[in-house]
Amino acid sequence: MKNLIHSLRQSSRRKIYLVFPNGIIHDSIPSLCTMDVTEDKVHKCLQKLRADKSPRVDDISPRMLVEISEEIVVPLTIIFKESLDTGSVADDWRNANVCPIFKKGKRNSPENYRPVSLTSQICKLLELLIRDELVTYLELHHLIYDSQHGFRKGRSCLTNLLMFLDSV
Repeated sequence: MKNLIHSLRQSSRRKIYLVFPNGIIHDSIPSLCTMDVTEDKVHKCLQKLRADKSPRVDDISPRMLVEISEEIVVPLTIIFKESLDTGSVADDWRNANVCPIFKKGKRNSPENYRPVSLTSQICKLLELLIRDELVTYLELHHLIYDSQHGFRKGRSCLTNLLMFLDSV
């Protein structure tokens, strides 16, 4: 995280030129150096947690976090702000349980499994905040092409295929 914040600060000092598909050159894209963590954003992330999921490596149940969200939103906001300001995370957030998940093929072959890391619930909340902020920034400044459908809200392989068929 520290390296990410450092590289974001460094990139804010360089002039970035983007050429869009229509040929327009854009050179005034604001940098993404600061992230505003508010109690409202943290509370929304807490409400997005799925209560039916099992506890992770920290043994904190998502159901418990959802139920006590009103009481923990202020302390979590302070912790998240401090983590982003210092560029470091708690040591407990770095631990993960790695579980092999079967993909396809023979079950006795290791290459037919993919690893899934189960990290701390609190760390996942911070990751969600960062992801939402990053996606909002990219979409607000038109840094993602309209043809990009993967990992975007309201977009899928089906919408990509439909847009392609519509253009043909």
